[in-house]
Amino acid sequence: MPENERVTSPTSHATAPTLQDFEPLLLAEAIVLRAAADGSIAKVGYRRPRNATPDVRLRAEFLAFLARGGGDGACVAGDRLQILGACIVGRLDLSHRCVPVSLWLYRCVFAAAPLLDGAHLTGSLSFPDSALPGLHAEALRIDGELAFNAGCSLHGELHLARAVIGRDLNCERMHLHASDKFANTLPCRLVADGAQIGGDVLVGGGADATGELRFQSARIRGDLRASGARLSADLDAGGARGAALNLDRARVGGHVLLDAGFSAAGQVRFQRVRIGGDLDCNGADFDAVGDAGWGNSAAVLLDRAQIGGTLKLQQLQRPLEGTSLADARVGMLLDDAQTWGAHHSLDGFAYTRFATDAPTDATMRLRWLATQRASHSDHDFRPEPWRRVIKVLRRMGRDDSAAEVAIGRERHLRRSGLVGLSAPAALRWLPRFGHALFGTFAGYGYRPLRVLLAASVLWLACAGVYWAAADNGLMAPTQPQPARSRAQLQPLAYSLDVLMPLIDLRQQRRWTPQANDDQLVNPAALVQALTWFEALCGWLATLTLLAIATGLTDRDRRSA
Repeated sequence: MPENERVTSPTSHATAPTLQDFEPLLLAEAIVLRAAADGSIAKVGYRRPRNATPDVRLRAEFLAFLARGGGDGACVAGDRLQILGACIVGRLDLSHRCVPVSLWLYRCVFAAAPLLDGAHLTGSLSFPDSALPGLHAEALRIDGELAFNAGCSLHGELHLARAVIGRDLNCERMHLHASDKFANTLPCRLVADGAQIGGDVLVGGGADATGELRFQSARIRGDLRASGARLSADLDAGGARGAALNLDRARVGGHVLLDAGFSAAGQVRFQRVRIGGDLDCNGADFDAVGDAGWGNSAAVLLDRAQIGGTLKLQQLQRPLEGTSLADARVGMLLDDAQTWGAHHSLDGFAYTRFATDAPTDATMRLRWLATQRASHSDHDFRPEPWRRVIKVLRRMGRDDSAAEVAIGRERHLRRSGLVGLSAPAALRWLPRFGHALFGTFAGYGYRPLRVLLAASVLWLACAGVYWAAADNGLMAPTQPQPARSRAQLQPLAYSLDVLMPLIDLRQQRRWTPQANDDQLVNPAALVQALTWFEALCGWLATLTLLAIATGLTDRDRRSA
């Protein structure tokens, strides 16, 4: 390198450096110094530099000197230092320093990851359309906005753990991916564990990341907007894909928007998250490469999440293959017939109602419940998801749909062999037979009119038999009657008197089957057996209707 282009650094001083320590200034530094003095933009170049040519080189130490306020002959007018198109050589180190001005570094290239651990910026820090091999800003405190927007490229770890950001964290159109141009030993990811963000987190506008975006235990006062973002998790040594977006235990005061073409190859984690508004995933593409379909892994984890608004899952680009909603709480659920794929965990998932545009027909809800993990529908049956659907449909006034879902549950229990398991193995056929009979004639308590219809058919059929029996002399008075006042048997009234055990029409008191001595076979005994059978059916029908009326057959009301 020629002598006049050599990059020199200030000699070590016990006191703060001065402008003389950086002389002779590089061309780009002179431009920056003049612009800082009059509060204008330092236009070192108009494009992002491809190479560190002498005309765009800017020493990181000189930039740090100005950022800290400069000194004699190097003042910063106003509250903003603005640089366009520079190549920052060396490492910008502002660790544990107070920076009294905003830094706007547009289309700049950094040779090393800046260090801002423990720094305090009273303004904002912006890297629009810049290129950085990473950023280390643990416990950073910034009163304004932190921005990696407008096409900013990050090729390493963006470390913001425990950072305090007064306004937005702006990552609109950010590109996060590894690059051969930057030697980096840290994984390519954004880490904001425990960060406190006073405004919104913006990761939309076509932002893409190959590496995890992690906000574990973060506090976001506004929204998290990732509409249209494309995220992809890295593969580990075993070929498994990790998390693409991680908000476990985070607190979001507003909405979380993963809509408008949001795409994630890898897990999206919301375990124990608290969201004040909606979680909007309409039009999203989860499990973009189909990893969850290979096994029992979950594409979306919402275990024990609390969402104050609506969980929106309509018009997904592909059905969800694996979602864990165990013990999650949401205000409303908005889904559609194409939302759910297979092996979901719905145990403990609570919602107050289905949203206006969500289907409430029993067919779709039964199909949804059938997408649970096989074990949760078989030997490890979980009744709570069924109860929740029935409860919500009833609350919404959809009693017919609720009844169909309840009947579907009983049929599922019978088909899966889960009825009568508490009985001895040799006697399990008995409760199973009774369960099937109860379903056929009473719809498991949800179709009481079937009982009345069956009783009416039995009443008329038996009345016909009694009429024929009387016509053939097989019905006789229980007591002798005068010839002039001899009454005739009323078959309909007699059959009704036999069938209804709690009402006495006095027909059974007056008439009884009586054998004819001239007949070899005793048909009167068959008529008598029919009266016993009809009476038994009458008692069963009466007790069934009483049990239905008092709610004894309703599993859901008994468990409420």
